[in-house]
Amino acid sequence: MAFIGTAAASSFVVGVEEIDYYPLHSCINGKFSGYGRDLLDAFAKQSGHSFTYTPLPVSRLFHTFLNDSSIDFKYPDNPHWQADLKKGKSVLYSDPVVNVIEGLLVKPEKVDQLSPASLKTIVTMRGFTPWPFEQAMRQKINNGTIRVYQEDSFSKVISLGMTGHYDAVYASPIVINYYLDEIVHKPGALVFDRKLPFESSDFSLSSIRQGDVIKQFNEFLAKNQPLVMELKKKYRLTDKAAQ
Repeated sequence: MAFIGTAAASSFVVGVEEIDYYPLHSCINGKFSGYGRDLLDAFAKQSGHSFTYTPLPVSRLFHTFLNDSSIDFKYPDNPHWQADLKKGKSVLYSDPVVNVIEGLLVKPEKVDQLSPASLKTIVTMRGFTPWPFEQAMRQKINNGTIRVYQEDSFSKVISLGMTGHYDAVYASPIVINYYLDEIVHKPGALVFDRKLPFESSDFSLSSIRQGDVIKQFNEFLAKNQPLVMELKKKYRLTDKAAQ
């Protein structure tokens, strides 16, 4: 079925995060995969567009997207992410393609034992910011009272969290549970602690110049909810146990 929209079919570059955040999205050795890839590919196929995916480290991706016209879209994105960098930029966001909880996961014996006041060390991916934390916690992070260790490899983040030498890991429970279940076969080695700060974030496709394609993508999402749900089920994004 041909897709009808306001933007002519064209070739675009989508900047994606050079991390392994599977099943949400992953880029290993230059290969982009996961839910985000399948959804964007389905849109491209239906609209007649051609997408080239360019992986960049999280922080560099933000700077390149905002300051370099070589990237047409960024995925994923959210208005809250790197808001200071986006000041003065007219960034357009699509409707949400998935809602993702991101928060703190701890060793099972630490569940309900920690409080924001007792947190001392957090491990996360390089470029990630634990932005849902209340202002008092952000100040502790900024002044070093709470130390945030950033790693380039998500497997390293999880491995450090499993040692018990750090209080918590900041990431999506969906991603950590998938890794523990399917990769290292140690389900439950880290547990999402809902008593600690967490945030429910929408992942969107963003652009500065391609507003017509963003509108087209929104129309695609609205008209293809069965496909969206099928992909979410494929990647275990509807599994409540994953959160």
